[in-house]
Amino acid sequence: MAEAKADTVPGLGFKDKEKAQETIKILEGRDPDYQRLAVKGLVGRAKRTLTLTKDKEKLQNINDALSLFEDWLKDFEFKNLSKENRAYLPLQCIESLLPLKEKYKIKNEDAESFIKAYKEKARGDYKNLRTVASGEDKPTWDIVRNQNLKKLLKEMEESKPDLWKDDLPTKDHLELILWAYSPDASKIKKNVSVYQEKLGSGKAEDDDEEKMEVEKKNDGEKKNNKRKSGGSSSSSSSSSSGDDDDSPKKKNKKE
Repeated sequence: MAEAKADTVPGLGFKDKEKAQETIKILEGRDPDYQRLAVKGLVGRAKRTLTLTKDKEKLQNINDALSLFEDWLKDFEFKNLSKENRAYLPLQCIESLLPLKEKYKIKNEDAESFIKAYKEKARGDYKNLRTVASGEDKPTWDIVRNQNLKKLLKEMEESKPDLWKDDLPTKDHLELILWAYSPDASKIKKNVSVYQEKLGSGKAEDDDEEKMEVEKKNDGEKKNNKRKSGGSSSSSSSSSSGDDDDSPKKKNKKE
């Protein structure tokens, strides 16, 4: 049995109306563009399945699911929900600006956990966040991200803060960036190397990681040397009590 892809949300289906309703519930709160693509994909699969199905009850169940999905898609287009899609910033962009978090004294444990999950669990691929839970019995990180961005953007819509100061993101802007989003993403992507040079982004972390690697290597060498030392000792003992004709002691006795 093939394993599900790391970026594929489990539990989606079209076998009947109830399954279609469950599917829409599972997709709720995720990236709008992903929701639309997932539903369109299910519609296509359902229609292909209809051509291969003869059982009247199954045909009716699938058609009921199809009807629900098609109504959902019409509503999606009517409300133009694609405009609410928040494209993800690459992980490198976020990391290049992390030193500003200390400068602005931003403490947000949820955002820190999100970045850690983006880096370690999702391995820098935002699509994988769809299947990485934010905690036990808690939503996946893509949903948590969208919830936080919705709140921040609503606040910014009212206060209308500046996004940039001295060619660096302002505090309000950085709070969005910590959730892998920026209204000015293209500018950030173009200037990653500038931020790294200007802010020393990630240097301390790289040094720490390098230090840990060196320490691990040294520990490994110590263990190996200890093993070799123990082995050579027994080997030496064995050699001295053996019948080695080339042993200096043997030679002296012979002579």
